[in-house]
Amino acid sequence: MSIVNRFIAKTIRWFLIVSGLLTCATLVFAIDINFFTLMLGGLVDYTSSSVPALRHWGFTIFGIGALMVAAGFRPWLRFETMLLAATEKAFLAYLFLSNLGQPWVMGYLVLVMVDALIVAYMIVYFVSEEGRPFSWSRDTVGKVGLRH
Repeated sequence: MSIVNRFIAKTIRWFLIVSGLLTCATLVFAIDINFFTLMLGGLVDYTSSSVPALRHWGFTIFGIGALMVAAGFRPWLRFETMLLAATEKAFLAYLFLSNLGQPWVMGYLVLVMVDALIVAYMIVYFVSEEGRPFSWSRDTVGKVGLRH
């Protein structure tokens, strides 16, 4: 376990900054929806009725990326930020896998592969001691409680 703890301790900051900046790339969808089809290899299109939702999605995911970058500099933000980001990225992988029969799904392949690598690292983080901010302990009167 000490190898995992050392690995996370040495890489967590740059992992959060780099993967956060990659995640921030969805801001271009919020600014100009025409990048949506371009960035997804021309395989994924949108309709005028889906534009508001896609732009909102782009801005929301940008926010998660910005939190990841901030967590690279603020360790107290890491656990919750990584929990949110891992859930979002794992859900994208689920959506990809549940739509494998669709002709447009391969447009998401690169995004899903990047997100899968990020989630794999996050799982290692949660297994490490740094990924468990609270531990169960017994206080002086014998009651079970949380401590930092």
